[in-house]
Amino acid sequence: MIHVLLSSAAYVLTDHLVSSEGTTCLQIMKNLTRKGINFTAIGGYISIKKPPKNIKIFSACSIKASPYDNLIRKYSAHIQYITRSYLKASKILKTQKIDIIHHMFPAVYGQTFSLLAVKEKFSQPFIFGPVSAHFTRRPLDERIINKITSTLHFKTISKCSHLVAITEQVKRLYSNLIDRDKISVIPLGVNTKLFRPTTRNKRKQEFELLFVGSLYPIKGAKYLIRSMKYVVREEEEVKLRIIGEGPEKKRLELLAKRLGLRDKVIFEGFVPHNKIVRYYQNCDIFCFLTLGEPFGIAILEAMACGKPVVASNIGGPAEIVKDSETGFLVNPKNVRLVAKKIIQLIKNEKLRKKMGRKARRTVMEKYSLEKISEKYYRLYCSLI
Repeated sequence: MIHVLLSSAAYVLTDHLVSSEGTTCLQIMKNLTRKGINFTAIGGYISIKKPPKNIKIFSACSIKASPYDNLIRKYSAHIQYITRSYLKASKILKTQKIDIIHHMFPAVYGQTFSLLAVKEKFSQPFIFGPVSAHFTRRPLDERIINKITSTLHFKTISKCSHLVAITEQVKRLYSNLIDRDKISVIPLGVNTKLFRPTTRNKRKQEFELLFVGSLYPIKGAKYLIRSMKYVVREEEEVKLRIIGEGPEKKRLELLAKRLGLRDKVIFEGFVPHNKIVRYYQNCDIFCFLTLGEPFGIAILEAMACGKPVVASNIGGPAEIVKDSETGFLVNPKNVRLVAKKIIQLIKNEKLRKKMGRKARRTVMEKYSLEKISEKYYRLYCSLI
């Protein structure tokens, strides 16, 4: 039996909160324990309603950090997690037989690092990732400390037996740094048993668009609201449902009001991850106009439910969505073009259904958690 130490599982390790990294990591561990992999995992903030059997999980942070926290809270959480997870991992390595060390999440190009890899010497294979990358300008605080974090990041990479990239684009970033044979592309996965097309044919009075994500500027929700102004000019019976919380919420509500869309844009607020599936199932089109998403798990969840997607032609979405096959890729700031693509899908039911079927098939073939877990299983076995 292979014993894997997840020296960093996820900042928020959960089965019900909004954390694509945390829910993915937890499900992968559950899947691989059925294949005989034994896990000891160190996470940050832990909130698990149904604790998995045969997995030892340790919390290394008492602060639940979010992307829009103030700087004191943000860095208090980071420092606490980095130091406590390092101390816990060091202790585990001295007291238990560990076959593989894996720093899973968070892993971001030039930013995150493993203090364990930087400070300690160990004989076990060390895996880092899946690594994502930001292709947009980072906040000032992150730019100020970048020289330190990037140095520690590349020291971490130098200790890797294997690196996991979240997309082909990220793999290319590392190809000049380490041997390409030591890099695998393993994306995030989606639970296709939970996220699936509904068999209920619910009659609706209005056509429904859906956005799911934290409400801060980089998510681009304001461009989706602006595009609605042009959509409703041609198609009156349309509404946009927005799920998520964040610092932009009030500004987005005011924007909808100013554009005369108060009755057309519905803000649902926070919805638990295990209850969000019905919103995907009930919508007609999923829209995701991010300005720089490293991946885009919400896109996969919508596609798994058989929905066509209108998404940004950048970053992760550009790899996930096949333009004119599973949806449309657009410049998010070109709101007239966004509206045009949405209207095209509204008017063409046959195209919507065709794209939705292809979207579901794509997820089943490439992004199901079973397929993703199998890739990690083969990787672990190859390193022993």
